[in-house]
Amino acid sequence: MKKSQSIIKNEITAIAKYFHMWSLLGWYDIKQRYRRSMIGPFWITISTGVMVGSIGLMFSTIFKSPVKEFLPYFAIGQITWLLLSAQLTDACAMFVQSQSIIKQVSLPLSVHVLRKLWYNIILFLHNFLIIIIVLIVFGNGFLWEYFLIIPAVILILILLFLLSVILGIICTRFRDITQIITVFLQLIYFFTPIFWMKKSLGSKQSWITDFNPFYHIIELVRSPLLGKAPDLYHWINLLIYIVLSAIITFFLIKRFRNRVAYWL
Repeated sequence: MKKSQSIIKNEITAIAKYFHMWSLLGWYDIKQRYRRSMIGPFWITISTGVMVGSIGLMFSTIFKSPVKEFLPYFAIGQITWLLLSAQLTDACAMFVQSQSIIKQVSLPLSVHVLRKLWYNIILFLHNFLIIIIVLIVFGNGFLWEYFLIIPAVILILILLFLLSVILGIICTRFRDITQIITVFLQLIYFFTPIFWMKKSLGSKQSWITDFNPFYHIIELVRSPLLGKAPDLYHWINLLIYIVLSAIITFFLIKRFRNRVAYWL
């Protein structure tokens, strides 16, 4: 029992204890990916901006929605989705990709999770410039509701951290799960109101969003930036996801933390 508590404690304290390590490794991954590139990760910003602009203009015409309403809606949803999907996809292979370190150095698994999470946060911040530009052009000026994005993003990152640990351990043991997660994310994208609006659904189809965790997560970011406070049930859903994920995470760490190196 004491050994299990010690393992969990080490995983939690690794966030601060190994800050210099996982933050530097995350920056290193960014530099390696864009090595010898003139503008580095801003290529992702440019490509994402072109995609958001073109699809936003096209679908605003298809759905007969004003560009001023639809483009910010789509831009915020799409960029938030990119953070969620990228982190969950990367989490499936992060321990396998870090196997040389895991086999040679005894580090908390949290270090590898935080390395990948920090990497995706950096890319998200680059893409967030697109949201700022869209809000400047189509927004209504500065709104106090914008500050609600701070607790929302913090809670979302906590959830992503917990889910990454879960997926990392499971996908290291069962490699086929990675493909299932990839297909699932591709499918759930179309069931999440990102390039379509919830108001286009009838009352009988509202379950599509009500039981979609990605919808609640995205709304906590999108609603404040569109000038309205998120509904309380979005916060409640996110807190429920965090609690359930924490329980599963602690269980998996306690049972399988020392087996990960043998599965690689």
